Amino acid sequence: MTTAPSELSVFVERKPGWIVELTVEAPPQELDRALGEAGRKLGARLRIPGFRPGKAPAGLVERAVGWEALRNAAAEELVPQLYARAIDQEDLDPVGDPSVTLGTVERGQPVKFTAEVAVRPVVDLDDYHTLRIERPHTEIGDADVDSAVEEVRRRFSDLVEVTRPAQAGDVLRCTLVMRRGEEVLSGGEERDLELDRERLVPGLVDAVIGLAPGEERRFPLALPADYQQEELRGVTVEADVHILAIRERALPPLDDALAQRDGSGETVDEMRDRYRERLVEAAAQNDEEHFQSDVLTALRDRVKVDLPAAMVERELDRELASMEVRLAELGLRFDRYLEYTGGSVEKLRAERRSAAADSVRLELALGALAAAEQIEVDELQVEHEVDRIGAGRRLSGPDRRRLHAAAHVDLLRRAAAERAYEIAGGGA
Repeated sequence: MTTAPSELSVFVERKPGWIVELTVEAPPQELDRALGEAGRKLGARLRIPGFRPGKAPAGLVERAVGWEALRNAAAEELVPQLYARAIDQEDLDPVGDPSVTLGTVERGQPVKFTAEVAVRPVVDLDDYHTLRIERPHTEIGDADVDSAVEEVRRRFSDLVEVTRPAQAGDVLRCTLVMRRGEEVLSGGEERDLELDRERLVPGLVDAVIGLAPGEERRFPLALPADYQQEELRGVTVEADVHILAIRERALPPLDDALAQRDGSGETVDEMRDRYRERLVEAAAQNDEEHFQSDVLTALRDRVKVDLPAAMVERELDRELASMEVRLAELGLRFDRYLEYTGGSVEKLRAERRSAAADSVRLELALGALAAAEQIEVDELQVEHEVDRIGAGRRLSGPDRRRLHAAAHVDLLRRAAAERAYEIAGGGA
């Protein structure tokens, strides 16, 4: 027969920064139960003469392992359980792991401990129903269509080798090596390099223009802040380029044959109409993405909330862990990245703290909006999301529960965001 958990004595002290300290006291029988469970687990791993594993009396197990070991094993299991019950009993919503200080853990006496933890703050959404954001509308003109058609001509162009020095628009056959100090960061193999200022790293095209086949040049190159490899953003490298051949593009005529080769119509006019449709669709999608981003930024910035430092630090932990995984996928250790950039973990955290705070503020704003609008998530949707994310993986019970909770929160935020777009667009 299972005994119902006893009521806990919990005193809650609220501190600045949405920190609460819980002083928890549980009846002695809670410890008796935990000692019994700990004794059975420890006993199953012991070899005590005359008894099968797990069948020795509790007294013999305690004498074999010692009181301190038994008490510590019981406390390790019991205190987290009591903490979780205290949180539920007081209807608190913690946003981090607690700092626990043990008090009394002795037979015949109440179990006592304190736990300090950050809790989810109260969020003031202000009058969110007045949130309004103007939807952008991008017009597609003839010049945009002309550019798209010119790109078609470029795609079907022929490359003709020339002996003159390189000019903008040429396609080079070359080797390009980037180094930092003695370490080769990328390059070395032969490659085609089109001298297009819109597509290449700023400064690269101008450094190469004027070189003839067989010539080479070494020059410093500052990689931009949005460089595709995050670990090299903002880094100044030394570039070595060796020109093997120079080719220029011979563009085909703009005629019906080009439209047919491209598969976008039988005539030039049909091709232009097809690309205009594509540009309008892409512009509409881009406008919607900008609108949604503006709505979320406006919602985030209008809420009034005192952010718990623990939530911001947790977001920083998550971002740096994600960054470390991405670097590992590129074959770069995190400590090597810090060497390349001359940074440190502390510097990274400081640089990203403001953005992390914005992420937390938006997370809280969406949570508050979901509560205010009484938004609910269909449990079937959550299960489908769990199955999608966990596809191909063997999930343990605890892993599936954690994934279920994360999926529920994510879907709830998505639904809240959709409601925010509706309100900001003038919907009821």
